[in-house]
Amino acid sequence: MFRKKSRVSFLILLAALLLPCGCITSPVAVTSSTTPVHDKKIIMNYGPVQGTHRVWSVFGLWMVGRPDIDLAIQDALKKKGGDALINVSCYQKTSWFLFVSENKVVVEGEAVSFDAGGSDKDKGRQTIKTKK
Repeated sequence: MFRKKSRVSFLILLAALLLPCGCITSPVAVTSSTTPVHDKKIIMNYGPVQGTHRVWSVFGLWMVGRPDIDLAIQDALKKKGGDALINVSCYQKTSWFLFVSENKVVVEGEAVSFDAGGSDKDKGRQTIKTKK
């Protein structure tokens, strides 16, 4: 009999702890790339990658820092390398755990590298400048 009461008490306590927890996801931005790719040649596609930056707040009022999209992009590029992200989507996710909440920015896209020499048009300009 004592065992049954302890199980019920445990389940009630667990339900009371999980009730105030929650999560919200909202879109922030969708863009073709994180840097202008006009007149640049993509030489390597490293595939899909995800980067995040998170901060915590107490009672939803006192936030320690702010979630930063640039830091999330840098996190994604650090995972697979590359110069930029293409086919980028970004969203913010907020999760509550009793008295604290986590605010997270998530950036997803494909990491790519560009040709280091630039475009042919720029090379032509450089040779004209060096001839003078």
